[in-house]
Parts: sequence; structure tokens; C-alpha cells
Amino acid sequence: MANLGFAQNKKGEIVYRKETTKFISESRGFQKNKENQSKYYNTVLMIDKNTKSLLKTISFKLRFNNYESIFMVDNFLNLETNRFTGIAVGPEGSGIYYSNQNNNENLKQVDAYGEKFLIKEKTIHWTLINETKKIGEYNCYKAITTKISNSSKGKVEQTVTVWYTPEINIPFGPIGYGGLPGLVMELSMYNYRYYVIKIELNPKNEVIVKKPTQGKKVTEEEFREIGKKAMESLKKGF
Repeated sequence: MANLGFAQNKKGEIVYRKETTKFISESRGFQKNKENQSKYYNTVLMIDKNTKSLLKTISFKLRFNNYESIFMVDNFLNLETNRFTGIAVGPEGSGIYYSNQNNNENLKQVDAYGEKFLIKEKTIHWTLINETKKIGEYNCYKAITTKISNSSKGKVEQTVTVWYTPEINIPFGPIGYGGLPGLVMELSMYNYRYYVIKIELNPKNEVIVKKPTQGKKVTEEEFREIGKKAMESLKKGF
């Protein structure tokens, strides 16, 4: 297959789906709660069932125009009436991710802790792995990086694994993970996975990439510190 260079792909839209790879109701030992904690058992079962169903209908769109891109969940306002949407989309999936390859600018607009934030994210440092696999008709290559986040137990490091294809030489991907020599076709972290279901390059219609501007401007470190203090306050409340 001919290499589709970024210079040729001036604009486009990539559609992703998300799947959860591990549900609590499918974990070992969960059946033990059926008799001992029937209320908890039925609640978890209901949440997992509805989340699975909802994920089949939710899509995420990556739009790019020249050297900019924006990624977000599609038709989020229409989905908000479903009380399981927040669980299915997840905190990372509800954000708006913007990237500008010309000035190396990466932003994330997110609602968290009762406030809107505009987070200036650092450049991702990838480790390229000598592994390949075929995704659809594309030859893909593996890369990994590390994500740092807060939890009730403190700072947590999580490996992020992606598969990208140089055959579509677009340096973008889902939830802000880009900067590789090819489109990110698949991304896995925690217990979920994003994967491409549709690729539209150079459509006749205009592709709009609008840089997010709303929210309190913070760095990644400042945002993690805000999250840390919020969790500490929550602990004190119990």
C-alpha cells in the first residue's frame, strides 16, 4: 500500500469506539457477593449491563485540519439524559483534546471537581516497540508511554499502549495521545480500549477544528495537585 503522507491529508475525520475490557461483574469471586451482598451484586450487574449496551452506541471523533486536531465524544449533549453515560464515557472521554503540531501545543478542556479547567499538557515521550500487527488493512506498530494520575492511594503510574500506522501519516490519536509518525488506530489503558471504526480523509466538506478556550488555565502538575487536595477533603468528610 502506498504511504499516505500528512502533506496529502490536509483534513479528515476519524471515528473511534470505546470498549471496557474488564467489568467488575466478570471478575473472579464476584459471584460470592450474590448471597452475601445481594444489593451490591444487583447494582454492579445493572451498571455493567447498561454500560456495555451504551458503549455500542457511543462514538468519539478526531477531526484534523492542516496541523491541528480536536478529539471529543460525539453528540454528548444528546447522551447526557442517560444516567449511565458518565460511567461509559469515563472522565477522560468527556474531555475536549486539542493539538497543534506547529507550535507543539496540547490542551485538554475538562469539567472536574465542580469547575471547568483548561489544562496545558506536556509533550508525550514515546517508547517505540519492535512489534507489529494488522488492524484492518493497515500495518500497525506498537508504542508505549506512562500516564501519571492521582488515586486514593496517592500518585499512580499507568502504562498506555497504542498501535499506530505510518500508512496514514497523521500525528494524532484519541484522548490527546499523538505525536507519533502515524495515526493511532488503537489505544489501551486501565481497563478500556479505543479503536478506529471509520477513516475519512480529505472530505469535500470543511473540517472545523476549534481550539478550546474555556476554563481555568492550569498545568498538568497544578491539576493533579487540585485533584489531590479534593481527595484529601473528601477523606476528611468521612
